[in-house]
Amino acid sequence: MTFMNNDANIKQFQLIKFINETSSDDHIVSKISIVLRRDKIEAPYYMVTKIKLSSCLDNPDNGVIHAMDVLNHHRRHNLTEDKYNEIKSLIVDNESERVKITENDNQLKIVLMSLNDVEFADLLKSYGKLFDVIDNLVD
Repeated sequence: MTFMNNDANIKQFQLIKFINETSSDDHIVSKISIVLRRDKIEAPYYMVTKIKLSSCLDNPDNGVIHAMDVLNHHRRHNLTEDKYNEIKSLIVDNESERVKITENDNQLKIVLMSLNDVEFADLLKSYGKLFDVIDNLVD
């Protein structure tokens, strides 16, 4: 499978790309949160990623079934200073209705949302380099 490495560790963004490419569901709702921190004493450069995918199903007999959770994935990373800076440089301040970025002295957070399959594919394409760098942290 393309979303795991040889040691069967999940490469999270390859997994959601796989879901997007192999699912025929047009109603995929996604929320991706990436938080970079540099304030902890024991791990000065730190990142948390959270991915949540939900789906709505149209059932002609029973109406629409909303927000069936498909995936809820959360991973933490201790980073080197160089890797922290590389990832930070890939988070471009390009806010929109679906992309929110907040930053203070100790934290940089980006939240990416999509409401359908096409927006989801666009997010994967627009932030592909960032997602690849994060996935490659897991060997």
